[in-house]
Amino acid sequence: MKTSTFVKLQLNCPKGCLLLILLFFAGLNVSGQNEYKLFRNYEPFNPDSTGRLYFGFDNVNFFKNNENKLERTADYTITGVMFRPKVVFYPDSRLRVELGGHVLKYNGRDDFAQISPWFNVHFQASNKIAVIVGNINADQEHYLPEQLYNPELFYKGKPEAGLQAKYNSKRFCSDLWIDWQKMILPGDPYKERFAFGVRSNLIIYDKNESSLSFPFTFYGLHEGGTIGTASGLAKSFITITPGLVFKKTTSGKLITDYGANSLFSLSTYPKDNVVFKQANGWGFYASGTINSFVGGLTAAFWHGHLFYTPQGTPIYQNYPGTGTDWLIDHQIIDLKYNYQYKIMKDTYFGFVFDYYYDTLRMKAVNSEGLYLIINFGVSPRKIR
Repeated sequence: MKTSTFVKLQLNCPKGCLLLILLFFAGLNVSGQNEYKLFRNYEPFNPDSTGRLYFGFDNVNFFKNNENKLERTADYTITGVMFRPKVVFYPDSRLRVELGGHVLKYNGRDDFAQISPWFNVHFQASNKIAVIVGNINADQEHYLPEQLYNPELFYKGKPEAGLQAKYNSKRFCSDLWIDWQKMILPGDPYKERFAFGVRSNLIIYDKNESSLSFPFTFYGLHEGGTIGTASGLAKSFITITPGLVFKKTTSGKLITDYGANSLFSLSTYPKDNVVFKQANGWGFYASGTINSFVGGLTAAFWHGHLFYTPQGTPIYQNYPGTGTDWLIDHQIIDLKYNYQYKIMKDTYFGFVFDYYYDTLRMKAVNSEGLYLIINFGVSPRKIR
């Protein structure tokens, strides 16, 4: 199917989006799911480290260029470094404590963009259940799709902090968390703000190097509180996103795996008759990915109808976040290439290229990112 077909076609329902995707991927033959596998620096839990104290260091070096030609999205380049020195201690085989600092510095600026403490307590209740308080595990953005969570927040956002519970078994895993972004005290002139989510994945079929799974996400952001002096009503932005993922692992040296990924997302937001003139929207996404020893290539399609979530990648939103300039329908073709090279354990170099084409407005944008992610611990020793 030629690109011009996408440009001329305007869809107004999920069924139309589904038909378009089926026809598109029929011409690709292979497809799959793409993830930001680079974006992780949460300390793996090691129950064999009881009584050990050591120094840990997490680091992300980044260069991200966004060439956005759409008037509703920003055109900018960010480059800098995020580093997190910390002391790690295992008082028990089920408990780990981390204490340190988190620093974000942009190149080309004399000031620090962000300096904050880092504190994490990880309780491994069993080999399947973990409870985390303080700064939580936000690796790979909780596996949230870009429409719900902008991957750039991994290195330029404030570290997530609050409460988290994780469950992981052979066929089912779940991640439940609250990220408390702003707390209020009596008389504060602003509202409290926190994000919350549940992301689960059920493996329906897993045989002969093929798997079929059902991911489900409930994710939201709340602004409110009754003890502050900020005016306005409380606001909640919630998305409910079921999906279906197929993956096939091969024994070939060139192609390592391929698969398909689709999801339907319902977004709800507060109706105020000024900006949010109705209370909900929806979006449909489908992608196909081929991974090889030279990187991964993804072709994806997104159709959004009055879709909006505050922390999602801006180009996927029907509302730009300023003024009242809503897009009723929004269609994007996304071509993505990503490459990851493992330098040593938990240390990676990566490159990501995105090409987006707005099929209704016939405009293209692109972005490129270079990343060096370093995680290591040094000088472990027993103190008892």
